[in-house]
Amino acid sequence: MAARAQSPFPVITPDGEEVRELPESVPTDLIEPRITSRETAADKLARIFNRELRDIEERQQEIFQELDELPETAIESFFDQAFGYHSGNSRSRPKWIQIDLGETVSPDAVALFPVTVQFNGETIFGYGFPRAFRIDISHDKSFKSYETVYEGRIEGSRRWPFFREIGGYEGRYLRVTATALWQRKGEHGVDHAFALSEIMVLKGERNLAVGKPVSYRDTQTKGEQWSHRYVNDGVTAFGIPRGKEKSPTIGYRSKSKSATTSSWVQIDLEESMPIQEVRIILADYIGALPDPTVKFPYPITVQVSDNPDMRKAETLGRFTPGQIAQKGNNPLILPVDDGYGRYVRLTVSQSEVKPMAWGFAELQVFSENRNVALGKDVIGSHPVTSKGVAPEFLVDGYSSGRSLVSYQSWVSNLEQRIKLERELSDIEKTRLDLVDRTFTRGVVSSITGLVGGLGLALVIFAQGRVKRRKDMEALRQRIASDLHDDIGSNLSSIALLAELGKTETGEPELVVEEFTEIKHTADKTIESMRDIVWLIRPGEETWKQMMTRFRETASKLLRAHEYSFIEKGQMHDDRLPLEFKRDFFLIYKEVLNNIVRHADAKNVLIEVETARGKLDLKIKDDGKGFDNLDHDFREGNGLRNLRMRAQAIGAKLKVKSSLDSGTLVQLTAPLP
Repeated sequence: MAARAQSPFPVITPDGEEVRELPESVPTDLIEPRITSRETAADKLARIFNRELRDIEERQQEIFQELDELPETAIESFFDQAFGYHSGNSRSRPKWIQIDLGETVSPDAVALFPVTVQFNGETIFGYGFPRAFRIDISHDKSFKSYETVYEGRIEGSRRWPFFREIGGYEGRYLRVTATALWQRKGEHGVDHAFALSEIMVLKGERNLAVGKPVSYRDTQTKGEQWSHRYVNDGVTAFGIPRGKEKSPTIGYRSKSKSATTSSWVQIDLEESMPIQEVRIILADYIGALPDPTVKFPYPITVQVSDNPDMRKAETLGRFTPGQIAQKGNNPLILPVDDGYGRYVRLTVSQSEVKPMAWGFAELQVFSENRNVALGKDVIGSHPVTSKGVAPEFLVDGYSSGRSLVSYQSWVSNLEQRIKLERELSDIEKTRLDLVDRTFTRGVVSSITGLVGGLGLALVIFAQGRVKRRKDMEALRQRIASDLHDDIGSNLSSIALLAELGKTETGEPELVVEEFTEIKHTADKTIESMRDIVWLIRPGEETWKQMMTRFRETASKLLRAHEYSFIEKGQMHDDRLPLEFKRDFFLIYKEVLNNIVRHADAKNVLIEVETARGKLDLKIKDDGKGFDNLDHDFREGNGLRNLRMRAQAIGAKLKVKSSLDSGTLVQLTAPLP
């Protein structure tokens, strides 16, 4: 259910009495503003012709990515009726509010949270947030002397907190002065106001302002919605200070098996120390615990002691169910003036004697402005251990939903959202203007250049056809050369051997030998013809078919060898360019033929690997090898042909060999 919140705008009756209108409904979640780029035909056309437009849209995408990296935030519903501090409508003098921090401190940063209200169906961000203001710090309550840590103006409505790092300043009192009030035109004139939801004074992981004394120049006294007490109660519309990381745990759960009036959980800090603050993050355990944003039904007592059995315990404070309900989805913060001890215990109690079930997401104990409870030992009177629930999860640094971060980091991220959202809004306006101007000029230019463009396209098409014809003619010439060099040579050998066989009829053994050679040469010719036909046959040009052909060739040529054929990586099913397939296969076959003819090898390893857009072929044998590092070594036609074919497909060929140590041929080519 949504909370009910009264209108912040007073109405003056004819009798002069100030009243307020009926409550307005506040939305449960105010979605973060996002700008989605328009995708009309004009946008698409302008994107093609305008480089500046493309740069702007690239920056937009960068901003969206930066926003996605920041923690998610949402404005949650309040179940109390408290907006924050309101100065009243008088304009007679400057308005200020100040916080007594209790001692001299050197803050790291200050954050001012705006008020968000709804009036007549309209959501108003930054109600009462001053158009100009100053932040001062002083050792003197009356500010007779002070230092100004910030002074400036704010343009537009304020949805997110104002955040400013102020390192290097010291003081006990911090004052915010509105030098130009927020204003809004209403039915009865112009409304003026100075209003803040929360003031935070940040040091380390803490908000030093929580619960400290507040003084002011003017205040709104009528109604319960506005009070100076709300300006530093630790309650904001943004809830728990959470990070981006999702929580792997839910937290701590207690469930008594028998009837009882109390149940407790306790942290051992490992040594006695001063305690400045205790912070409780309520658990959100659907189906097992009450919704913490509505009501925690038990009172909570916080104690500290030097003894694990809590002898001579000091009570630091208490929370009643009503106080807990007023916090909404915010931490329960207990400032401690003079706490000291090693063991911190939270006791949950009830008046009736019956079983109890309750839970917390996280318990934080602060000393020297840092959480000293993180990762410490936890025990309890009725602990439950199940999925996502265990005693150690009470101090693991997570709420039930996400990681917990310091207030300073959290508010800094919210401030970063302001900058990114504003930049996004500004460049979107620029982008739309560029689209309109580019489209208007583009239509005229496109019509003018249409005829010329068509003519240019026809010229390019004709040139492409001429180039393809030249490429096909070059391929035909290479195939003809293959037929002439390989098959033609083999056929000439067959003819010569047959002629010799006719003249040697008196030597049957020699005739048998020559006819055996004829058969061998004929088989080679048939195999070469099959290879050429396979290379030029349309439709058979995929990696799968190429690897099948490689295996078949290896099984035929390496019948007298022990060999391994290994494929690594993933071969795609795209069609291969004809020239690539031809040269790659002929390199492979030539290397195998060289092993058969010259290597005198026993074992051969063939490895084909595809990775990162490259193809790597390795063929290694354990034959007699050769010394290609010898100054007198000269490459033969075989190696030169291999290098020429490798160059034709843009590949690198490496040959490593040494005497009696075999040869490694490695071909590395870009995947076509």
